[in-house]
Amino acid sequence: MLDIKAFFFLFNLLTLPILIFGLWLKFKKHPHPLMPLMIVASVFSFSGDFLMLLDIEESLFKTIGICTFIVAQTCYGLLYIYSTQFTEIKIKPTLLKRWPEILTYVLLGIYAAIVLKYTNEFFLPGLLYSFFGISTFVLAINRRFFVSRRSFVLVIFGAFMFILSASLTGFDLYATNKIRYAVAILFYSGGHYLCSYGILTQIGEIIKKEIPVKSIFE
Repeated sequence: MLDIKAFFFLFNLLTLPILIFGLWLKFKKHPHPLMPLMIVASVFSFSGDFLMLLDIEESLFKTIGICTFIVAQTCYGLLYIYSTQFTEIKIKPTLLKRWPEILTYVLLGIYAAIVLKYTNEFFLPGLLYSFFGISTFVLAINRRFFVSRRSFVLVIFGAFMFILSASLTGFDLYATNKIRYAVAILFYSGGHYLCSYGILTQIGEIIKKEIPVKSIFE
């Protein structure tokens, strides 16, 4: 089915709406303040998917699509920051304990520099996406001090899948290699699923422990 373009359109344009609908149902049942950011991130990601698939004025719409993904990653980054606030224990990790974050910035920064060589006219939006994508991944690592191991592992694997998907896409933004494009889509879908599942796991744990919900606007 790799030669059937409609299959890719169908898979791309149905995956996130199903996820958004599921998150909306969860939000109606348990209106936790972490849920809106998850939904907004998914909506912007879906908008980016649609723009990246357009065949007309590809350079323009792909650039706008990348910018839309930047907004989505920013929402995920804010989500990871807010998800650390639902603990009654005051935790202030020392700089020495932050070595995974520092190492991640260095290694992923080097890797991003390699990928960016293949982005051609999309170098600038790709550079911005790399910065926000890496920063979001680092914020996902930071959650290890504040959430359960299960929630952390789910989110970190999801965030890493986003990195893999973005890098595969960066090597071939016009999707000339269909196998690589298909793998990138699978990583991308898996990233959304695991990140959402990880945050929902945290919300479930908060509700189960009956910890008072703190508004993200306080």
